[in-house]
Amino acid sequence: MSEYPELDEQVDGVRRRSEAAFATVYRLTADDLLSYAYGMLHDRTAAEDAVQQAFLELARAAPTIRGDGRTLRAWLFRSVRYNCLDELRRRRRRPETPTDPLPDEPVDDDVADVDLRRALDRLTERQRTMVLLRHVGGLSGEEIARVVGSNRVAVYAALARAERRLRHLLEAT
Repeated sequence: MSEYPELDEQVDGVRRRSEAAFATVYRLTADDLLSYAYGMLHDRTAAEDAVQQAFLELARAAPTIRGDGRTLRAWLFRSVRYNCLDELRRRRRRPETPTDPLPDEPVDDDVADVDLRRALDRLTERQRTMVLLRHVGGLSGEEIARVVGSNRVAVYAALARAERRLRHLLEAT
């Protein structure tokens, strides 16, 4: 039995570009995808853009999608990951200036959240990706391997190192 039976039911509809199937897939995955993107970008608007771009890419690639709901979910996370990495590269090329608009999210005064966000920012992009995919997206090691283009054993080892480093960073604060 599949981990994602509701998504399994939608894969054929996605391949046929069924509007109802896309709507259901969006409903079932968007919150997790948005949480992951926000964790990478710390900007709600940019995170929403990354998720929306992933669904546009899915619409274009729909007939070529293979596998079940689990594969589709991993495909979407991979697409969001690449969109987030592209955004982070753009930001490095074009640093924020004082004329940039204020963030759309209110500042969260919860110290634990701020400490966690800072610690996550000190991880490498790959480590942050793995931690967020595992603990925010709820992906398995095998699914993370599909997203990052690796194998399950390497993902578990890298994830363990990332979690150790995150724990160390949090204990140091």
